[in-house]
Amino acid sequence: MMVKTTVAAVFLLASPLMALFGLVTLVAGSASGTASAGHALFDPSDDAITDIPPLLLNLYAAQAAACPGLPWQVIAGIGKVESNHGRYGGSSIDIDGTVTPSIIGIPLNGTNGTASIRDTDNGRFDGDTIWDRAVGPFQFIPSSWTIYGQDGNGDGVRNPNNVYDAVPAAVAHLCPNGRVTDIEAAIFAYNRSTAYVQLVLVWAARYTGPLSSVGAVVAGYAYPTPSEYANIAGATRSHRAYAAIDLPLPVGTPVFAMVDGTISVAIGNAGVYEPGEVGRCGNTIIVSGIDGASYTYCHLSTVAVASRETVIAGQAIGISGGRTGMPGAGNTTGPHLHLGIRAYGQSICPQPVLLAILQGTPIPPTAAPSDGCISPGTATNWSTWLERTLAHTTPT
Repeated sequence: MMVKTTVAAVFLLASPLMALFGLVTLVAGSASGTASAGHALFDPSDDAITDIPPLLLNLYAAQAAACPGLPWQVIAGIGKVESNHGRYGGSSIDIDGTVTPSIIGIPLNGTNGTASIRDTDNGRFDGDTIWDRAVGPFQFIPSSWTIYGQDGNGDGVRNPNNVYDAVPAAVAHLCPNGRVTDIEAAIFAYNRSTAYVQLVLVWAARYTGPLSSVGAVVAGYAYPTPSEYANIAGATRSHRAYAAIDLPLPVGTPVFAMVDGTISVAIGNAGVYEPGEVGRCGNTIIVSGIDGASYTYCHLSTVAVASRETVIAGQAIGISGGRTGMPGAGNTTGPHLHLGIRAYGQSICPQPVLLAILQGTPIPPTAAPSDGCISPGTATNWSTWLERTLAHTTPT
């Protein structure tokens, strides 16, 4: 790790880590009293694919798997800040993972804002027999490399200038207890600078694709959209034609499986909606839930699951669409997620099911009515309905 980090500009993150990565799920107790968790895909953003060398992108993801709670994007963020992924000063990564020429920092002699660290490796790693220097793409000082250095490629040598050794060493440093429960604290332990932590997180967020998001799971159920689009007004709006709901959602937003189940339908090539066509759901996913209900998601721009695939509540299964005239949009009037739920042989109103999840007291779709959610018509006050339903079913 570098003892000194210069940060020209740091932008503080406006969202908590869970919103940025979605890799650690907000979890509440399930109906059985045990915790349940969502599932996240390896989904690098366009920035990640463009900026990170393929060898390193795959290595970051593979090594992160050894440490529960450590997103691969955090490792990538550190790699970016420390050495621009092994490219600092014109260096490059050879086919065997060695960074050439070696990346060696300035003397840690107490000047230029550095700590004063006398030589600890007799110049073995940094070529300096008077002062220590940070070495390699993850800028380990020799004393830290002695503790955390790895032989990731099995060649019998722990080389801080080889990414197959340096990346697992960085994971070992970030994850000394076998898992990470506080990401910011883990980064701060790597380099004790608040500005450094924030800059790493900025890059980590840039490297995160939408399908890496995970929905919060409460008693086995997850709201189908990210929390920033989950509100009472949206969850209780009536549908214009039949028992269903249209949730306002920008194109490109991840959508989540509402319950554990199996994919019964996955249509990802619905094509372009033609004017005059009606009843076109476009790109579609149907989840057959373990609760006996089926959940239909329409107008998707991306379908990320396949038929007969098993999914769990909170798992990102697709990306929203709905922009008129775009492939997969189907018969739509604008960007949104069309959601339909069927239970006891008919379509039921999703509104009370969604509202109950928002309030942290999920109800099974079999408890929801099939009317009261169509506009124009007599719309049910779902807050009152849910309050009465829960009062009736809750033991005194």
